[in-house]
Amino acid sequence: NDPIALGTMEYLTKAAKLGDAESHYQLGMMYANRLHLSAGKDKKKERYHLEEAAIAGHAEARLQLGIVEVENKRMDRAVKHFII
Repeated sequence: NDPIALGTMEYLTKAAKLGDAESHYQLGMMYANRLHLSAGKDKKKERYHLEEAAIAGHAEARLQLGIVEVENKRMDRAVKHFII
């Protein structure tokens, strides 16, 4: 249990609740890369935070959502993310 990761998650979560797109993106990537304290990847939280960031106009989050769709073999959805 890394105290730095715990503190980072706490502050990013607070900022995300206030609507900060970058915080949503960073949380999504932390969940995607298992840089959080719960065991394993959390795909639901990863997707939620990436979607919130993308809706707010975060281009890297939109790209990451496209990559997730490619990994899930949903090319039609991936293309939509890539061209937005």
